Amino acid sequence: MSESIVERNILTIIEPAIELDPLEIFDVESGSDNSMGAEMKEKPSKVSSYIPLVRVNNYELQGDRLNFFSLKNDGFYPTCKIIFEDVDGFFTARFYPKDGDIIQVNIRSQGDETTFKPIRIDFTIVDIKPIGGGGGQEANKYMVLGRMFVPNLFTENVEYEEDVTSFDALLNIAEKLKLGYASNIEETADQMTWTNPNDTTETWIQDIVANSYLNDETFFTAYIDPYYYLTLVDVNRFFSQEGAIEASQTFSQNAGDNFSAEGADGQEDNFPNYLSNMIQMQGGARYISKHQMVNKSGEISKANGYKRYTQYWDLNAKEWVSEFVDPLTNNTPGMIPATKGRIIDGEVEGPRNDQVKYKYLGTQGDNVHPEFQYSTVLNYQNITEINKIGMVIDLDTVNPALVRYSRIYVQILEYGSPVQNTLLNPSNRELEGEQTPQTRSSDETGNDAQTSGNQNGVVNEYLTGFYVIAGVEWILTKPGVLRMRLKLQRREFTPST
Repeated sequence: MSESIVERNILTIIEPAIELDPLEIFDVESGSDNSMGAEMKEKPSKVSSYIPLVRVNNYELQGDRLNFFSLKNDGFYPTCKIIFEDVDGFFTARFYPKDGDIIQVNIRSQGDETTFKPIRIDFTIVDIKPIGGGGGQEANKYMVLGRMFVPNLFTENVEYEEDVTSFDALLNIAEKLKLGYASNIEETADQMTWTNPNDTTETWIQDIVANSYLNDETFFTAYIDPYYYLTLVDVNRFFSQEGAIEASQTFSQNAGDNFSAEGADGQEDNFPNYLSNMIQMQGGARYISKHQMVNKSGEISKANGYKRYTQYWDLNAKEWVSEFVDPLTNNTPGMIPATKGRIIDGEVEGPRNDQVKYKYLGTQGDNVHPEFQYSTVLNYQNITEINKIGMVIDLDTVNPALVRYSRIYVQILEYGSPVQNTLLNPSNRELEGEQTPQTRSSDETGNDAQTSGNQNGVVNEYLTGFYVIAGVEWILTKPGVLRMRLKLQRREFTPST
């Protein structure tokens, strides 16, 4: 395994110790005495792989009443959205939540649970909105919003972590919150005393991350994942377009496989870590059923410029500091940056060099690490920049091997005749008779083939390549089963012709 692959792995440092409310399922599986004589052909614990087990203040939302479910992991902590019908009126009459009541969610992993953990989260109820019914003859319909319940995350405190790096400060905070801690780095280079002046613990964590620093080639973000790990990530390590597709343990069971299948069915070792919309993969856990490009470049460039100057007065050196941050790219040979403005006749268009922003940050003394003010802009500017362009893809089933902040190879094929004709048009070919990347097709095994296209689709080289999974969402829409939506980011693309 190469060093770069190791650096991209997010590794556990400490395990979570948080205690969740008990979530019990009535035993109708074993046929034993405690099953009360009740038996089910389809095990409830297995069903929760396809339809999440959801209880709102102990009111279980049965599958026929659950119209919509969403669990998002794209912000600092997971959130959920639930829409259901109170068919029997019990929720309104007996289980309507009070302050402090919670939402319990369980999604069983479809793979071996020693490899792929089940998702078990307690959520604080943020809002309950009536969205229909209430007329007496029609059942009440509710929308419930929740956020992950982490005790004391929103408690204000005066506290400090003395003479430690941001890496160790976050480790200590995670331990106090009984969270796990994970990262793809081993340390940061920013030793100081980190203080919390009566802010919430959430704000303190995000302030520490905003000023975390290792070197000028790194930038950081942090979040709590669905398994209760506070995760510190050097994001820049994931954006390389070079190297082979990594192999990993994976889950490839089809969405329509029998509910009674054993938990580890479909699990494979050393499987190439990729996704594709190839029709031969349809129904599998690596099949892309829908893909949509997203571009916020103009909005982000207007708000943040192409560069931003960090400006502050250095109390130690007694000098004015004004230094710019130019967001990082990989400069991969044969590829073009998608976030750096237009190139006209080989020259960068004016706004790329001229559209800059300035951030005055006051003073910096010896009570903070030397790159404290600079890291504020380094982290912010780079995190914002990677939101410029990307893709949102839908999978028809849940693949527990796909996690936030991992690199994934995405292969997009075009099946429509007009698009195929455009990609295969000889006028698109470069000088010296060489085939452009857009003329590749895919054979039935998923390997790219240097042919002029066939019924298997033509590889869209512009969209195909490595992406970073920046957000994961589990979605159920009645009458379907649980599926997955991924938010992908990318900084470089193969030139289109």
